[in-house]
Amino acid sequence: MRIPHAPDGAATGEAGPRWAKARKVAAYGAALAMLPYFVIKVFWTVDGLRGGGLQDGAWSTLDWAAVNAMTVGMAGAAILLGLALGQRWGMRIPAWLLLSPAWIGMGFLVSMIPLLPVMLLLAREDRDAAGSASLPSWELPLIGLSFAGFALGLAVAGPLYAGQRWPEAFAGRVDAEGAPAGASGPLQVTAARIAMAVCAVIGLPQLYWGAGGTLGLERPGTGDLRWHLLTANDGLWALIAAWGVWTLTRRRSGMRFWVPVLLTWVASGSLFAWGSWRALFMFATTSAYPSPEPRWALALEHHFGALAGLLILLVLLLLIGDRGHASRR
Repeated sequence: MRIPHAPDGAATGEAGPRWAKARKVAAYGAALAMLPYFVIKVFWTVDGLRGGGLQDGAWSTLDWAAVNAMTVGMAGAAILLGLALGQRWGMRIPAWLLLSPAWIGMGFLVSMIPLLPVMLLLAREDRDAAGSASLPSWELPLIGLSFAGFALGLAVAGPLYAGQRWPEAFAGRVDAEGAPAGASGPLQVTAARIAMAVCAVIGLPQLYWGAGGTLGLERPGTGDLRWHLLTANDGLWALIAAWGVWTLTRRRSGMRFWVPVLLTWVASGSLFAWGSWRALFMFATTSAYPSPEPRWALALEHHFGALAGLLILLVLLLLIGDRGHASRR
């Protein structure tokens, strides 16, 4: 499956110069916002190589230098992504090379935009709870601001970039004449149904627990405000993913096509990015993500959430590709 390429005029933004300018401003802003995080992580990595860094809490079983070096690479890729979304040469990058980090980056951070203001206020409390009082008090708030700036820039630049590069794939409505309103093959139908079921199974309990429910928790009453917010947010995006893939594959809603596409894109990326990240740390340490939930429930949420995100991405790309080809007939 190939995502269709836009005509040259649309790809260069000539059809909408104001939107092209907005895309560039947002993309450059995202790259600039990520720079402080990148610099801080470089210093932390060097500090770890010299024997410094945190040694308590989850870090008693994690390598400070190795984990921070990994995030240096992620931050560097994020800066390059921002530049690619804003510059003309970014329109010539192979689609898969750009969409992969964009999907993961938007999944990680755009899905957290509703929580970022609260998380910034809780940064000092989180730092003390994690045993990181040895870090300067300004570092974690600066990292939070870096995340917030990058997330907001990416939330604007990403959709504008996609709309300019592949306008025929995002124009019109879900049930537009000449474009497939539902899944166009049994593979897409099966993948969509499986993904929707998984999202509902993991999303509803998370939303319930995040709202204060205790049934099924291993340690009721031990979750702090941060845990409740993150759990509810995870559950909400899982249900958004289920709604999005349902709207795109099974219903004739008459909704603007780009609305469920964008929400499904972010939601599936969130499922995959956060599920994979947390699953990785579950293997490395038992205390990286303390939670009232049973460990087996966390494992199911992370692993099956990541798989559901991949399935939804597959369905989404196939639908966009089919729609783009249909519009060319």
